[in-house]
Formats: sequence, C-alpha cells, structure tokens
Amino acid sequence: MKRISFLLCVCISYLPYVNAQTLFWQFPINRTHAGVLLGNGTQGLMIWGDTTLNITFARAGFWDHRGGNDFAAKTNFVKVKSLIEKGEEEELRKTFALSNNPNEPTRPQQYGGGVLQLQFLKNIKLLDAKLDLTTAKIIVNVGLSNGKKGLIEIEQAIDHELTWIKLSPELQGKIKPTLKAFYEFNQQKLSTIGVTPPKHWLETNISGFTQYLPSDSPLSAAFSFKHNQVVLATNIGEDSHKQVISTINQANISRLAQQKNEWWKSYWSEVCNVRLPDPILQEALNYGLYKQACATPPHGLACTLQGVFMEEYQLPPWSNDYHLNINAQMIYSPALASNRPQHFKPFLDWLLSVLPVFQRNGQLFFQNPNAYMIPHAVDDKGQVVGNFWTGTLDHATTAWIAYLSFQYYQYSGDSTYLESLTLPLSLGAFEGFWSMLEATKLPNGQKRYSLPISVSPEFGSGLQGVGKNSSFQLAALHRILKVLPELATILEKQLDPRWDDVAQKLPAYSLVTMPFGENLQGKTPPRIGLWADKDLTISHRHHSHLAGIYPFQTLHLKTSEHTDIIKNSYWKWINIGAGAWTGWCIPWASIIHNRMGNTESAISWLHYWYKNFVNEGRGTLHNSTNNGMSMFNEPDWAKEISKGRRNHEIMQLDAGFGVVSAILDLLVSEQADGIYILPNRSWRWKNLSFDRIRTAGGFLISAKVRNDKVEILRVESKLGGNIKIHHGFGERVLVNGKPSFGEVLTLDLKKNESVIITKN
Repeated sequence: MKRISFLLCVCISYLPYVNAQTLFWQFPINRTHAGVLLGNGTQGLMIWGDTTLNITFARAGFWDHRGGNDFAAKTNFVKVKSLIEKGEEEELRKTFALSNNPNEPTRPQQYGGGVLQLQFLKNIKLLDAKLDLTTAKIIVNVGLSNGKKGLIEIEQAIDHELTWIKLSPELQGKIKPTLKAFYEFNQQKLSTIGVTPPKHWLETNISGFTQYLPSDSPLSAAFSFKHNQVVLATNIGEDSHKQVISTINQANISRLAQQKNEWWKSYWSEVCNVRLPDPILQEALNYGLYKQACATPPHGLACTLQGVFMEEYQLPPWSNDYHLNINAQMIYSPALASNRPQHFKPFLDWLLSVLPVFQRNGQLFFQNPNAYMIPHAVDDKGQVVGNFWTGTLDHATTAWIAYLSFQYYQYSGDSTYLESLTLPLSLGAFEGFWSMLEATKLPNGQKRYSLPISVSPEFGSGLQGVGKNSSFQLAALHRILKVLPELATILEKQLDPRWDDVAQKLPAYSLVTMPFGENLQGKTPPRIGLWADKDLTISHRHHSHLAGIYPFQTLHLKTSEHTDIIKNSYWKWINIGAGAWTGWCIPWASIIHNRMGNTESAISWLHYWYKNFVNEGRGTLHNSTNNGMSMFNEPDWAKEISKGRRNHEIMQLDAGFGVVSAILDLLVSEQADGIYILPNRSWRWKNLSFDRIRTAGGFLISAKVRNDKVEILRVESKLGGNIKIHHGFGERVLVNGKPSFGEVLTLDLKKNESVIITKN
C-alpha cells in the first residue's frame, strides 16, 4: 500500500503533462478585454495598452438602481395566461413595458470605474506582461531607449479595495499617472439620464474623483504616487471620498502582500489539481481556476455576468446583472467539482438578502402566499432588469436556483442555508408551479398534470415563445420534486403528498414526431421537443429541451424507458447544428456530448470554443470573434480598432467557467446512477492525472493515467458516507490491496477515510 501511495504522489513528474502556471501577453494590447485580469471579488483590473499602460478598474456593486421593472405589482399569472390564450401580444408587451422617462435609464445598470493610465514621459516601449497564476502577480516588461529594460509589478490586496504598482529604478521620473473616470468615456449616454460629471479632487498628494449618482451611493477612486510606487484605491458609499484616502494612507503594503500570497497559496493547495496532455484545455482550466479565485472568492461580492471586470469604453452589456436562467449557474457550478464550495457563500448570502423580493413576486404573481418567483435577470436588489416578458415568466429559473443552493449542501455538507434559503426556495418553486399546473382526466380515468402556459428559455420573445409543457420546465419541476423529499428528510419536515402525486403524473418531457431529415431515411422517430408539438427547428443557443440530460439529470441514457428518445433527440440536435450558438452555450453542449458517451466530440467542441469565442488576450466572449462561425459574431476587433472603429466587444465570465465544469466532467462525471471516473476517456489522452475533484457527498477523487492505462484511483471522504463508483477497471479490482468484484463499487467510508483502487 505504501508503494502504491508513493507512486501516486511522485510519478506525475515523469509524465509529459502541460501545466504551465505562468501566462504571457504580448504588447500592444489594444483592447480592454484582451488585457490581463486581476481581481479580488470586489475590485477588478484589466491591464492593457500600447504607448500608455492602461489599468481599467471597476468596483463591483456600483449600481444605478433606477428603472427596475416591478412586473408583479402590475399583473398576475391568471391575467397573463388569459392574454396569451387570447393572443393579445400587444397588451402583454404593455404589461411588461419599461419606463418611458427620457431622463432616466430604462433599466438598472451597473457602471464601471475608470482607467488609471501610466503615461511614459520618455521613449519607452511596452514589451510583454507575465501573470504568475500561483501568486496573482503581474509583471510588465518595458524597453527603454538606451536598450535597458524596466519592470512594472502589479499586485492587489486580497480583502481590501487596494492595488499597488511598483516601478523598477530604471523608470524613475519616466512615468506620470493620471486617472480618468468611467463618465469621461460615456458622457453622452450618462448625461442624458441624469448622471452628472464626476468631481475630481486633490488632497495631500492623493488624486481622485467621486462619481455621484441621482439615487444611489457614489463611487470614489484615487491614487497616490511616491517612492516609485502607485497605490490605487476604490470605495462605494456616502463617505467613499474619505475612505479611499484613509485606505491609501494606512496601507501596509508588505503586510498586504504577505496576506495576499498566503491566500493564493492556500487556494492552489486546496483547489483541484489537473494535469492534461492537451495544452489548450490545460490553459483554459488553469486560467479558469485563476479567474474563479478573482471573481468569486468567499470574501467578495456575488458575481454577475462580468463580475468585477467591467470595461470603461461602454456601459457593460445587459447591465452586468444577475442572469439566473443559466449564466449564474455556469459561473458558480465549477466551485463544486473544483473543491472550493465556499465560493458559493457570497452568492447564497446575496440570495438571502433578496429573498423577500422573490417571495413578494411569487405571492403577487401567482396569487399564492407560499410561492416564490425568481425572474431570469435582476439587479443586486432583486429588481427585474429589462422587459423580456417570456424570460420573466420562466419559472424554471426559481427551481434551478433552488437546486443550485441544494447542490452546495450536497458537496460541502454545510447546512447553514438549508432552512433559511434552500427550503423556502424549493417549496416556493413548487408552489409557483402548482399554481401553473392543470389536472385533466385521461380516457382511462387516470389523472395527468400539465403546464398549459410555459416557455423554453429565449426561444422567441413573444407569443411564438410560449407553449404547453415546456420540456425545460418539466425537467426543472421534476428535479425539485426529487430535492424536496430529501430536504424534508434532512430537516425532519413532513412530506407533502402533492410532491409524489405530481412526480408520478407529470410527463418527463414533451414528445414530437415531426419529419426529421434525410439521414434517417424518412423515419419520424419520437424525440424531445421544446414544448408540445414544437420541435427544435432552428439552431438555438439554449439547449433547454435537453436539460433533463444535463443539468437537471432527470433523464439517463441507460434508462430503457428513455434511451431511444434521448438518442433521437440528441441526433436531431446535432442535425440542426451550431449556427446560432454563443460562447456560453458551447461548454453546456460539450457536457451533453460527454453524457452521451461521445468524449471526442466533447473535447472538440471545447477546442472550437477556444478558437472562436476567446480573443487573443484570453477574454471569453459572448459573440464569435470570427465572422462566419455563428450568427452571433463580431469582426476581428484587433484589426477593427487599428482602423479607428469603435469597440463594443462583449465579454462574459460564464463560458470560461462553463469550460472548467466541462473539463472536470470529462474526468469525473456525476450522473444519476453514480460517479463515472474517466468515462470514455479520449484515446489521445494517454498520460494525465488529477487530484481533489469533488463530488456530492464531499468525496475527493484522484487518478493517474500512464502510457494509456489507468494505474490508480483514490477516493477520499471529507464528510463520511456512501459513494457509488463506476471505476472502469472491469470486474476484478483491488480496494486497498484486497480483491473486490464488480464494474461498479459502492463504498461506505468514514469521515477522512480514503481508499486506493487498482486493477487486479
């Protein structure tokens, strides 16, 4: 046994892995979202430039809250259902219409901070930037006119809104810092909605500005420059002006640097460690795990679409809000498998803070005192952002967020939020669906439930986007019907007989049997539709009708009842193609391919994403950067900016985090019938290893593949309990050196107990 454990630990160094912990950028970097990222969950930086080194900064939570859409005060489900059945789309649009006050924003909007510019007073050239992922330190190399080189080192405090920039002695007297506010880049738009110019100020060698808003707390940003060091601070609040001055004056940089280094060392020692023979996916994984620490640390704010990384050149798209119908789930899900469930805490705390808003939504809209309702897009106060009424009606959002909070408990064992958040959300999601359900009697006298009014996310923005029995909403409801009995057992609550009644009498999905295509020789196999009588007829970025496969896992390929249906649905989805896909939907597609046993396709789509939806600075994009690859595309901004054209590049964090989940799913896949380790491993991946991939129940899985053979598996229990392992070794294995039989092992482990599994 000691020999096996020794081999697991030390043989890794002899394998041809790619595991670079240093990433490089080459100047010029002519766009903000192509720059190097640094963040601590509250303050975010993007480093870029050409003749000037630009440090675009933002402070998460700088919201202009005007323009929220209080839909629940204007209508309810019965009224909306009636308008839909009558076909009165114009009335529906009026019901969900936004404010028409030209002097106010039409929706809540989060704003960026501005740019700290390091202007060179001599003939200095930016050469390259190096990011050390292990310490979150950026080093910029610059070339001087005398042939020498200088260094600019950029670091950030882990739990303060503070960044420090150290200049090497060669740069003494050669750099001038200046500060520009977000307003100065967006004056035309902001002035028309009542936002006034920032107030610039200078106090005791500290230069800064305060950006006031009509109805919300101001943002202040400031810097000092002395002893070849620039210190940048931000703060939000009525006394933010004083706070940034205090933060700069009291900063103990050496102590903050030590705290920062200790935090990052702890992070990398705990987060999963994966070594792949694929340099593209290895880099995507490493940088994704780095950004996870930057955007969702336990001490930060709940992460939005872009998190702390907001540009200065435009208002962040979609308000940089909380998109809760898939995007937030993609951002937070990798924290589970990567062994950092504590990153959920800011998000769960935020949900608790807005829970009364979601409760009010449910009570008013469903006319049900026990219902909760989470719209698909909200600001940090829970207000609806925008007027996309079919998205607002997507009650699967409530169920999915409830399920996500339950997954946090499953992985972490932390019951803190079960009673206060997970239970009310799960019950509230069911009650909302209960208000939507209709019961009918079949010819044989049996009862059947249905959702007469339902939507499939973002498939149509009007009446064409509404139908009966959306497969997405059916899957979401079935998932909640699995969660609720588990919750009741854990919390010693009574079971509601309605749960089992609905679970037994609600269809798992909607079937369609329309003509498929020539490749099936005229056959019309039954398959999952978007809703009743609605087939997937066009390429669509929301793979929602397949959500029973993933993420809700209410369907499983090996279940004979659904096997053929799932396969037919899968092939129709492939037949339609990816012409209207965006960046975030591709890792979702990769996971579906993996769940269907097609690992090579799963990997290929991740490479496709990297090539078409990641810019040259590793920025993860919503639209394709290569025209002709998707209907959602943009020109090559690296070329367009050089022509003097205005940039409107759209970055989102969701796809990069989704790719982390997809890569980990290739290694350890948690499915309805147990944990699959290296399912259908790629024939190209002949050497790899991973440690500390976490599963529900708090189990850490490690493995090593050498010379195309899985040599060893390790399972460690952090909480104690049972785990069902599909190990892939065949019928005969050794468990801690003792013979065992079966392709599937059920292990009952004590807390902190571990086992080694090898082939017999």
